[in-house]
Amino acid sequence: MMTRVMVKFTGEMWARAGIGSAEFVFDGATLDDLLDAVFARYDLCDLVFASRARDQFRFRSGVLINGRAAKLLGGLAAPIRDGDEVIVMRPAVAAV
Repeated sequence: MMTRVMVKFTGEMWARAGIGSAEFVFDGATLDDLLDAVFARYDLCDLVFASRARDQFRFRSGVLINGRAAKLLGGLAAPIRDGDEVIVMRPAVAAV
């Protein structure tokens, strides 16, 4: 099943990808499927994941699906549908 979504990058993600947003058409229906397509095009895996073992993973960056945190929607198993907007962003750290 082919799914079409808009992926937006912020900050360091944008700098490394060289683009602020891109449309992705990929085979699948989960965040894991989408991220495989994103990582095939852009070298961002190390910025997104601290660990990506299939049985346990940890996001290093924020991933939002239609404005909601992916980790609250099922993590890598979160469903992705046609027309969704996915934002991949590095968390900001404020200096005091």
